[in-house]
Amino acid sequence: MTEFLVFLPSGIAIGSVYALVALGLVLTYKTSGIFNFAHGGIAAVAAYLFYELHIRQGWHWAPAFLVSLLVVGVLGGLLVERLAALLGSAPTVMVVVATVGLLVLLQSLMTAIYGSANIFMKSYLPTNTLFTLGRFGVTVEDLAVTGFSLGAGAGLYVLFERTRIGKSTTAVVDDPNLLSLQGTNPAMVRRLSWIIGSCFAAVSGMFLAPKLGVSVNTLILLVIAAYGAAALGRFENLLLTVAGAMVIGVMVAYLPSQVSKISSNPLVQNLPGNTPFLLLFLVFLVAPTRLLTERGVANARRTRPIRTFSRPVTYGGFALLGAVLLLVPTFVPNAEMTQYASTLGYFIVFASLGMLVWMSGQISLCQMSFAAVGAATAGHMLQHGISWPLALLIAGAVAIPVGALVSITAIRFGGIYVAIATFGFAIAMQQVGYYTSILFGQAQRIDVPRPEILGVHFTEIVPFYYLCLAVAVLAGAVVLAVRASRLGSLLRAMSDSPTALAAHGANTTLIKVVVFCISAFLAALGGVVISGVPQNASGALTGPFSVTVSLVMVAVLGFAGRRPIASPLLAAILFQLIRIYPPFNTEGFLKYQGVIFGLLAIFVAISPALNIRGAIARVSSASGDRRDPSAGPVRARLDSAPVKPVALRSTPVGAEPELVGSGKGAGR
Repeated sequence: MTEFLVFLPSGIAIGSVYALVALGLVLTYKTSGIFNFAHGGIAAVAAYLFYELHIRQGWHWAPAFLVSLLVVGVLGGLLVERLAALLGSAPTVMVVVATVGLLVLLQSLMTAIYGSANIFMKSYLPTNTLFTLGRFGVTVEDLAVTGFSLGAGAGLYVLFERTRIGKSTTAVVDDPNLLSLQGTNPAMVRRLSWIIGSCFAAVSGMFLAPKLGVSVNTLILLVIAAYGAAALGRFENLLLTVAGAMVIGVMVAYLPSQVSKISSNPLVQNLPGNTPFLLLFLVFLVAPTRLLTERGVANARRTRPIRTFSRPVTYGGFALLGAVLLLVPTFVPNAEMTQYASTLGYFIVFASLGMLVWMSGQISLCQMSFAAVGAATAGHMLQHGISWPLALLIAGAVAIPVGALVSITAIRFGGIYVAIATFGFAIAMQQVGYYTSILFGQAQRIDVPRPEILGVHFTEIVPFYYLCLAVAVLAGAVVLAVRASRLGSLLRAMSDSPTALAAHGANTTLIKVVVFCISAFLAALGGVVISGVPQNASGALTGPFSVTVSLVMVAVLGFAGRRPIASPLLAAILFQLIRIYPPFNTEGFLKYQGVIFGLLAIFVAISPALNIRGAIARVSSASGDRRDPSAGPVRARLDSAPVKPVALRSTPVGAEPELVGSGKGAGR
């Protein structure tokens, strides 16, 4: 008990920051129905701005803190609220694309300006000890952070439970028009909520900066850890959110000392620090479905159906594309062929992601985790003397149960909660799973050599490119076959309305499991191809299988279109290939390509709300009305035209009924 009390103050201090972040996240979700994946990016921007003003410009910490809070918390909150307003009726997929795009934009911008290295800074709050608890001294800094966080939580509770505007926040998502009839401005409620939520994120970033250093990746990861507290609070209960944050903070502080007594295994010792991510995914596996209800989905518009082509056109275009790719080595230098081979690997992963996102309406932020499972499995198989084609198939097969595990969240909850759960799964895989011996091990690296098949040496890049192309064609054929099958029709129907599909007797549970398994299988094949280019696979944070890459891929696919083959290929080219050609190979583009991807993803997500085509059409229509004053009377005459009655003519049993007055009988 004494040892527990030693770690209790530091655990409460950690939990206080988690609580502050989670409260802002819950607040904005309650009032807008938008889950802001960029919440960690806002915290990071505030920390960098505070560092710029306080350390580089020499400001006193108090005005630097206040200015950072006003710029990032208030002004930034207003800007994000405008984005949320444009996404108010967007489908869940587009909401995820936009908020992930914003996160990628902020992360890339901070990295481009300040670099990816961690910037350490001294504490700006007093660090002298006020009193001791056991062997642990409670500092002024810890007490200030804890007091601010608990005070903010108490203030929010009073706001929600004791004030009119607080009670209005629970109604603004479901029916803003009804709320306005009660004399409350819904826009004002949403703006206030986003300002408070963004301020909480900004303050948490500035609190964490002296403790962890100023690093966009570290701060985003720590903020994501607060998602676990928000999940314990069911993404709506403030008291449970604060309590969950405190429990997680104490576990993170106390458990490492206990685990070190049990095992010296680095993997086991790494578990306590990743408690928030493991807990986040666990909540979605075991929590009762009635406790997690997605907000705002009743007001969401449906995604516009994809214009389909006939099968001859689709398969003919696919064959023509394959023929063009066969000719690539004839006009591309060997030095550039590695990028082309990598592009084919990313095409396969993008195709697997597109099958989930556009064909079935499911969301995955862990696609590169599936790819990592495939790459690591193939590496282990090749080490044991398994042939490359068989190792490729085994890698895909091993990823299938992983996809089935992730599909449990889609079965139980769906919508935005699938994105949150897959995000938590991807981080847990990166922080814990990649270190296991069945994946990359403690060295975070495994060799994936190029093969020799039937006497043909694929060790050189051009032959290996053709091997990659064969795998890519196989993956593309699987996607087209699924799309043309009955399963594809069911997936598109489920994307439009899962409830209506279930009402017609379809087993939506089985459909969700199958599509996740197929997607994981294809992503694993892509992972094998990607790792075969450098002939090794790595689970490092800067490697190709990090969670950051999964996020960027969602943003890129978001603006690359919704075609089953053309869009993944375009996304892979934009993501991997164009960087070797001018002007995209310049230092400026490489530094800011994440900013560009993020902006394009946001634009695509909000473009239906902007209704640019509709505005042009309205202008054209208005000008046409001015030129043709008879347009109105013509419409009136058409509306008043008599309509012929339509009746059924009696027909023999089994024959097709005819309509009297219809075009069918008119020609006889």
